[in-house]
Amino acid sequence: MYIRTLRDVKATLRGCKTLLVKRYTGTFWVRRRWLSKTQWYKPEQLREIQLSLLKKVVAHAYRTVPYWRGKMDVLGIHPQDIRELEDIRRFPIISKKDLKEIGDGIVSCRYPQFLLNTAHTGGTTGLPVPLRRDLFSIGNEHAFVRRQFDWASVGRRDSVAYMMGRVVASPSEKLHKPYVYDASMKELTLSAFHLSPDVVPTFVDAMRCYGVKVLVAYPSAASVLGRGCLQKGIRLPLKCVLTTAETLDDGKRQVISEAFDCPVFDFYGSAERVCYIHTCEHGRYHILPEYGLTELERADPPNEDCCQIIATGFWNMAMPLIRYKMGDLVLPSDEECPCGRHFPMIARIVGRESDAMVTPSGRRLGATAIECLLAHVLYGMYEMPVLAGQVIQESASDVVLEYVPAEGFSEKHAQQLRELLERELPDEFNLSIRPTRQINQTPSGKFLSFVMAEHH
Repeated sequence: MYIRTLRDVKATLRGCKTLLVKRYTGTFWVRRRWLSKTQWYKPEQLREIQLSLLKKVVAHAYRTVPYWRGKMDVLGIHPQDIRELEDIRRFPIISKKDLKEIGDGIVSCRYPQFLLNTAHTGGTTGLPVPLRRDLFSIGNEHAFVRRQFDWASVGRRDSVAYMMGRVVASPSEKLHKPYVYDASMKELTLSAFHLSPDVVPTFVDAMRCYGVKVLVAYPSAASVLGRGCLQKGIRLPLKCVLTTAETLDDGKRQVISEAFDCPVFDFYGSAERVCYIHTCEHGRYHILPEYGLTELERADPPNEDCCQIIATGFWNMAMPLIRYKMGDLVLPSDEECPCGRHFPMIARIVGRESDAMVTPSGRRLGATAIECLLAHVLYGMYEMPVLAGQVIQESASDVVLEYVPAEGFSEKHAQQLRELLERELPDEFNLSIRPTRQINQTPSGKFLSFVMAEHH
């Protein structure tokens, strides 16, 4: 495959550096071999691993992190007090708001600046919070990611397309080719910021040109691309699609699977690097016990049927987070998976705990209700020719459904959308629909199912 543009050359040079850091600086290969074994461990063996790693994190935090040493001294906790996993509950729960207030006090003093890099939390609920990572943790992180790829039968030589928050160019810049190819990593980056019905054929041609077998994308972006392919009669079979960073509902899953004639593997992670949830070969969600200690606690109304994620990460020693509240919701499950792994399971990933719509009378509709609403409206019984949609609460009493119409959308379909919206939402709202060429995105390129006016 020939490198075709200067942008491709720069991407390949960056890819060489990324490849070096991810796979050859640190413990990628050692951790990868270890994870191939531990996935088949018995529950008691996994608990032993977790306890050992938890003790290591707590001891490190006490020795090298000013915030944790001060907090532990006040609470009367010493690293030697951690004798079983349940002892973690002696620590307080911290949140993104706490990270803002603590600042650099939660960064380890052990690492010089040149061994650290900085990422940020998502900025949809306020300013992003800087997150410090030590370079050696990157290899570990990559090993965990590659195990999800292994479960999806993705080989290291398979060409992969990414349609997430990776920036190809400014979203306002008009590009003839809104994508870039990294020949060293065999990765094609499709700009999610430029995704629209008109760009679908361009993206498909690029994926074919570079022999892409796998798509990794936000669920919303993958479903927009998939619906565009279905609407235009384009066939693009793939080995699999991996989705992450947003909620994958049944409607999006069906569209993606049908459009690309392949299974969909959804996985959950975060910039804070404290919890991973991956999908196995049988399509079941598993919490990875070697990655962190994850607690599932019953959420508050209106999401009381869900659990919130509180997690302690094991691998980023530059900024160890203990009992960090993710703000995300999952539905718990007591099932055993036929895959044979003894990892904790969940039924599904629901969404953000803060995604609650408030009616004028004060009634709150939680994340699950909003996801179901959008799924019914966009992927319901009418097989609506709509590529994407977003519910926007513009004021206390005004709610709008924005949608991207596909070919064949008519006034009849618009009327059906209005009827569905009125059926699904309380009559306290002034409800309306509004066509748009593109759903508004977050700074990282995500398409949120629900936004309040101040985030829109």
